[in-house]
Amino acid sequence: MNILLRPQRDLDIKGASLLQQKVYSLMPIPEQSILAVDLVQVERIDHFGLTTLMAVRRVAEKYRCQLYLTNLRLEVSYMLEVAELADEFKLLDSLDGVFESKLRVLLC
Repeated sequence: MNILLRPQRDLDIKGASLLQQKVYSLMPIPEQSILAVDLVQVERIDHFGLTTLMAVRRVAEKYRCQLYLTNLRLEVSYMLEVAELADEFKLLDSLDGVFESKLRVLLC
């Protein structure tokens, strides 16, 4: 299964909660799936958002899924760097070539 999660707001307490709920609603995720979080709509991220991204990472590891973050704005990228979390994720400028088969897009 290939899943693209696309938050529609900043990853503050509300936005992070919506993303987390969407990820947990997918469980159990088939092993070897590809999960991507498209952050194109996210202008800001706070500690709730960072914590949620780490929770998504743990879910991906548990189900042996590949996890990508894409379309990071400068402030989001900066926050990942400041929190020393940038190396914990595969960061992509675009998803070209990542998904070889059908993609399920989920807005959250």
